[in-house]
Amino acid sequence: MFDFSRLNLVRNSNEFFIGIRKSQFGDNFDFCLPNGFDNFPVGDFDAVRNLFFKMYRTFRKFERENLNTNRFNINKPDFQQDQDQTTLSSGGVKIQTEEGDSCILYSKIKMIERVLEAYDDLAINSIQKKVRHSEEIDYSKIDKYLDRAIYLNDDVIYVEWMDLPRSMVRYESTDLVNLYCYILDEIIEQLNSDVPDNIKVRTQDIHFLAQHFKEDYLTSNQSIFGEDTFEETISVLKEALDNIDKNTYYKDGDYWGLYEAIETFLYGELNPDQGDGEFWGVHGFSLIWEDMCNTYFFKEHRDKICYADTDIPLKGYENLEREGEEKNRVGNRKANTGNLYGNQWVYSKTSNISKNLGKVVEKLEWDELLCIEFDLNERTFVYSHPRYNQLEKRDRSSALRRFLRPDLILESNNITGDNNVDENKIKIIDYKDVPLEFYRNKKLDPKSAKKYKDDLVKQLTYEYALQQTHNISANLFFIPYYYDGRPSHLLGELEEDINIKGIKIFRANFSFIQNIYLENNL
Repeated sequence: MFDFSRLNLVRNSNEFFIGIRKSQFGDNFDFCLPNGFDNFPVGDFDAVRNLFFKMYRTFRKFERENLNTNRFNINKPDFQQDQDQTTLSSGGVKIQTEEGDSCILYSKIKMIERVLEAYDDLAINSIQKKVRHSEEIDYSKIDKYLDRAIYLNDDVIYVEWMDLPRSMVRYESTDLVNLYCYILDEIIEQLNSDVPDNIKVRTQDIHFLAQHFKEDYLTSNQSIFGEDTFEETISVLKEALDNIDKNTYYKDGDYWGLYEAIETFLYGELNPDQGDGEFWGVHGFSLIWEDMCNTYFFKEHRDKICYADTDIPLKGYENLEREGEEKNRVGNRKANTGNLYGNQWVYSKTSNISKNLGKVVEKLEWDELLCIEFDLNERTFVYSHPRYNQLEKRDRSSALRRFLRPDLILESNNITGDNNVDENKIKIIDYKDVPLEFYRNKKLDPKSAKKYKDDLVKQLTYEYALQQTHNISANLFFIPYYYDGRPSHLLGELEEDINIKGIKIFRANFSFIQNIYLENNL
């Protein structure tokens, strides 16, 4: 398992990778942090450990919620793709957006996965106790053995043997169960009980067996994930595992299942020779960042959302437009898109803008307001003439249309720090997974400069389209940011000294949003 005190923290690596990988120099590991983590403390064991386990839970949640949708392609064992540093392992999954951007997710770490997957009530019980013939007599069960008894004179009966629970192997094998449960109990604590259901329902039993091991082998203050006791505790666990293995004479499949899980946890690391790839983490964090932000807004400000380019699932949410397993997903309208990538559903409410269909007047949906149109017909400029000025009489059959898809449109309120409240005012928010320096740097490389320009054009186009019907109170780029302390507003703060043609930068509180995202899974 990783020694969190020895991880080399890498900030804003410009490689679009977040996670842990082998260092290019030496045998240590790099922990590549999300964008905006310039203030993350150096040398803080607890902060690094907590971030690791939260990122582990974040990646697993994102994978679970998208695995059975058309967003994910699971890599086949023989699948390979050229990379600068490595090839993809069979455990990776890949998402491609409508714009062609890729997100490649490596969410599994064998050291943890093997421990979680090895839990089996039957296997543990089979190691603890096996049924064998015993010469001991349990008089409370004597009535079940009368047919096997030998009847002697004076109404005396003799029972030669009974089928009673009895250790099938030496006592050290039960220590293996306790050792396994101790490791599992420590992992459960770090994951805040965000574990599979078969483990979650037995956490008290696991903790009880874990305490048995701790009482026999460890002091009260020792812990696998403690800064001061990590190395000592791991050493004790390795020695205990070795002694248990040497003194256990009968080893069946159940024994080896637990043994190999423990061994992988204690001795394992990211090993490209075993198909792990050279890293754990994600290439292209922007899709996860979008889901994190959308989860926050849907949980905390659902009634203010006019439009959202997302189809996240929400616990306890019921969507009348969807059926079966999709009823808890928020998307309620099919997206107007020409390919099979990206979100195929969007969330859209009915707006307060009416359309006139002859004798029928209907309200427009918000996704309809996000349509821009280019008329290919020849135009005639006339200062004032009813024949040309009445739009409803123009032939628009050959017009080109494009449906815009900003990340979020909100009714205006003070959730991002301002005090504007107006029913006809809205906020436009687009989530950007870039560091703050991206908007300050005047000398961007060609690829970054193109992204800067494209993002700006799209954001101003959103504003132009919605200005036809609404007042725009704010147009924001919503970027991740780590606050070393509490910001003035819990969600984050505006970067007051940056204004890009009216677009403001909002430094969103990464830790706060991540906590909301993970709460949805508990």
